[in-house]
Amino acid sequence: MLSKSNLQSLLFLAVAVGITLLFLTGQVGGVLSGAGLPAYKADLFAFLAIVSVAVVSLAFGGNKTMIMIGGTVTAFIVLTAFQDSMVRYMTLGAIFFAIGAYGMVASRNAVRMLMSIELMINAANINFVTFSRAVDPEHLGGQLFAIFVLTVAAAEAAVGLAIVLAIYRNMATVDMEKFNLLKW
Repeated sequence: MLSKSNLQSLLFLAVAVGITLLFLTGQVGGVLSGAGLPAYKADLFAFLAIVSVAVVSLAFGGNKTMIMIGGTVTAFIVLTAFQDSMVRYMTLGAIFFAIGAYGMVASRNAVRMLMSIELMINAANINFVTFSRAVDPEHLGGQLFAIFVLTVAAAEAAVGLAIVLAIYRNMATVDMEKFNLLKW
């Protein structure tokens, strides 16, 4: 049996996917043209409709995680459907960075915080490769810098996980609020 929260979230996902499909088939642009609005603003209209439905679903007690994931995916599809590849990759990098920043702020679990840092670093790598490809496709500066950043990120993850494991062995928790080893 579905809870009220999950049912509300599934209803949001159905509406968001419906809006996305209407946009991709050109129906939203046709409705906007019939209403006297320019059809080239259909992506913004569809995005605002998805955000509005998400806010209403959250207000009625929908599952926050499901609504955020579904809204992010459908908004990404709507905003980048008819764009060039650079805009798609830049939007993807921005979404990854925003998800990582949210994970850093909202999570108290040390492992989740490390994963959020890795996600933000990978978002920066996507941007490095995208700009390198757009500015000068013949030189591999962005790709080389992304590989260098990946090696540094791997070392950061290894050291961070070693610290988290040491703290877990001593304190039996990875909650950032529970341990205060560096406080006086």
